[in-house]
Amino acid sequence: MGGNRPLLLLFDGNALVHRAFHALPPLTVARTGEMVNAVQGFASTLLKVLNEIKPTHWAIAFDRPAPT
Repeated sequence: MGGNRPLLLLFDGNALVHRAFHALPPLTVARTGEMVNAVQGFASTLLKVLNEIKPTHWAIAFDRPAPT
């Protein structure tokens, strides 16, 4: 898309992490046993969208842990 006009993509970070966590089978790091499926899915989705759309600018917003 890019072209001559600036293009800003905004991502809902919490929604992407939640979706990635539930969409992928459990992936763990052998030494620590920590689950990394949400991180892997989040990064994979983000890179795919950025490579396909090629925005000039992008940002990710996350919810605060406390009520707003």
